[in-house]
Amino acid sequence: MSAVPAAPTAVQTFPVLGGLGVSWSAPVGVVDGYLVQSQRTNGAWADASKQLPAGTTSWIDSHVKAGASATYRVIAVNADGSSQPSATVTGTRPATDPAIGTHDVLTVDADVAAYLTAPAITDGVARSVAQSAAAGVRTLSAGSLQFTLPALFSGPGTYPVASGGRSFVVRQNDQECSLAGTLNIAEIAYTADLQVGTMSATYSGTCPAGNSLYGEIRIKSTQPYAALAIDTPRVDLGKIELNTAPRYIRVTLTNVGTKDLRLYVKPLPADPTWTRQEDFACQSLAPGASCTVVVTFTPTYPNDPRTVLDIEDNTARARHHILLSASVYTVPSAPDRVTVDATYSGVDLSWNAGSWGNAAPVGFVVERSVDGIETRFTVPPNQTRWTEPWTAASRPVTYRVSAVNEYFEGQPSVRVSPAKSWEQVIALVRRPNEPAGFGSFAVPTARQVVPIENPPPGEATEVTSGPNGADIAYVLPSGLWTRRQGVDTLVRSGAGIAHPAWSPDGTRIAFRTAGSDSSTCVDVVTLADSSVVRVGCHLDQPIWHTDNHSLIVQDTSLPGAPLTRVEAAAAGARIAIIEGSEGATRAVLSPRGNMLAYLPAGTRGVVAFLPPDGGTANLADLGFVEGKTIEDLEWDTVGNWVAVLTRLGDRDIIETLSAREFLGGAGLVLGAPVYNTTTERIVDLKWQGRNVVIADVPAVSGPDVSIPFDTSAVAGQDTQCFLDGESLGSCTSPFTATGLSSGRHTLQIQPNSVGGYFATATRTFTVQ
Repeated sequence: MSAVPAAPTAVQTFPVLGGLGVSWSAPVGVVDGYLVQSQRTNGAWADASKQLPAGTTSWIDSHVKAGASATYRVIAVNADGSSQPSATVTGTRPATDPAIGTHDVLTVDADVAAYLTAPAITDGVARSVAQSAAAGVRTLSAGSLQFTLPALFSGPGTYPVASGGRSFVVRQNDQECSLAGTLNIAEIAYTADLQVGTMSATYSGTCPAGNSLYGEIRIKSTQPYAALAIDTPRVDLGKIELNTAPRYIRVTLTNVGTKDLRLYVKPLPADPTWTRQEDFACQSLAPGASCTVVVTFTPTYPNDPRTVLDIEDNTARARHHILLSASVYTVPSAPDRVTVDATYSGVDLSWNAGSWGNAAPVGFVVERSVDGIETRFTVPPNQTRWTEPWTAASRPVTYRVSAVNEYFEGQPSVRVSPAKSWEQVIALVRRPNEPAGFGSFAVPTARQVVPIENPPPGEATEVTSGPNGADIAYVLPSGLWTRRQGVDTLVRSGAGIAHPAWSPDGTRIAFRTAGSDSSTCVDVVTLADSSVVRVGCHLDQPIWHTDNHSLIVQDTSLPGAPLTRVEAAAAGARIAIIEGSEGATRAVLSPRGNMLAYLPAGTRGVVAFLPPDGGTANLADLGFVEGKTIEDLEWDTVGNWVAVLTRLGDRDIIETLSAREFLGGAGLVLGAPVYNTTTERIVDLKWQGRNVVIADVPAVSGPDVSIPFDTSAVAGQDTQCFLDGESLGSCTSPFTATGLSSGRHTLQIQPNSVGGYFATATRTFTVQ
């Protein structure tokens, strides 16, 4: 079946040095060749070319005269015949060919449509243009620039690009832009081998990313061009601290074209942040000349100040922008109310966060300084407290805190230094989904739990303190343990041990255990040899009397389960029933031995005070709301305050009640809580204070006494002695007295005041 080809399409003429060119696009079908026909003056058509080979898409008419016009059409032929003629096209050869010059350059002038959006292609000027053509497109290359455009243009004129099938692609290194805009050709002519013989053009348009491009094309041209190079078309000063010294921006403008540049650097918008120095040298630049525009930036208020330095000029673009920006941030203020308190095992450091400035908070830096060595620790921004195991006992240590936002670290706080800890509250603390662990609280006010170094293994259930205020005894499932001078020792194995109480001389511990008849019994273990005696059963909650020979216990064998005093010996005899103590629970004896505090049975929020010899209790009603309970009581190390562990829902608080004020008739006086938490459960606690330890003395003695005491726990501090409430001034071990009257006597020994700390060790004895 025979088929002649279709007619060629897209026929156009193009200027050629010494002639006129005709180009077309191949039709659909088999083509063996082409004929270019021209129209005679009489309207007839005649072959202007011989048959051109298949694959040819252009022909040059070298016979057309300068200044003459000619009309052409193209016919495709194959073995089956000739196509219909193409559409006609008329072209005019210029009267004179463009002159061949020496300007050979590609320029790109990049701008951004969105404010401060980085353009994919930047300003550039590249000389010595190379060219190649294939498949209907021409590539112009110079330096890092490469332009791809149609291989042939019909002559000077304005051509839309990226529309109507014409494309114009600008590449710079690995960046590419398919320009949508116009190509303005002022002068163009091709050589006989279809290379660009000379070209003068400008282009403008936008890239898909939004930035716009302007530029010049010169190929062997005599036409001059204007081009402005800006060394820093975008200046971002970055993050700057508020109210610091001004910054100076220097932008160099260089005429990289071949024409004189006329420039008008427009005034900046009225803003004291940005000011420009006048420089008349930038009004006109000869080719190759440069000038400098100086802008001063003053960081006067916190924000992201931006401005545009506009330049009007006589380049193809006609206007340039220099984008200026900065980010001004305030430094976080120094944390205030920085306090540090010590426990035996560490420090409790806390602070109030100040302003974070106008940047996102990052956190805090805690700086510790000791022996001239500074160590920094980071803390998250939602945490305003910090702890570490540091006693400051042997080396002075200071702390300070600074806040850090995403750009700056603020000024540090004042330095604070913890004083040596003479007292603390030791506690068993359970956090959600964790076993109970040892911790300590600074007194008089703790802000967090301070972990204890090398905590004992296993989950403890109770804890108490030795009479020196430094050692502890605690109960694990495995039995009763002590920690003395950092050494843990199992002193009594077995389950069911509770309520340990250390004797005033530090040699024995009383505790509750289970009897054979399921009753509760009280045993006493001697620490020196771990020997154990049973004081008795149907007894509970042992407390040592200040005579070091008897215990105060809850006697469940008696009606109302009152507190009784029994000998701290095997099958200890009952010495006395404490009148008025029926229903007393969680009883604790003051350090002076003169007052019991306990919870009366059947009450809510009531603390009772009763002398150990009995009488009528004074009731302090704390006025609790429904659901709030008292879980434990502890005396401070002097005997002035009672720590009251209260619980309401998930909230535990160690409140303080002034026993001295209440019993002195001043009414109910509550001090600041020692600790207030919503995340921890306080299982057990003991108020510890480093103290003198008075050795054991006979329960009954003659009128002359010699009573040794140990001051090692108070670092050998001088001591004050009191006998029956009368101050005897400074004293040393042993305490001696002669000619004492018959009856009960009370010896009290205090270490000299250290920062207002007055622990009290008490021993009662009887003279006959």
